[in-house]
Amino acid sequence: MNQLSTRELLYLEDTSKMFESIQKTCQHAMGECTDPQVKSLIQGMTGQHQQWIMSSASLVSGSRTMQ
Repeated sequence: MNQLSTRELLYLEDTSKMFESIQKTCQHAMGECTDPQVKSLIQGMTGQHQQWIMSSASLVSGSRTMQ
């Protein structure tokens, strides 16, 4: 794997923080939602954002161990 530049790492960290913020918003919305179909849609989005958070975090931590 090619080593990521500092700029790329900072971008990934910012993106990860954005995904975490979106996930928290989705979790809050699920708690407020009464419609089962909408709640199911939000649960899917939350799971997808969790995967993106884990993927970007693994790229950042993997690159940092290589430096």
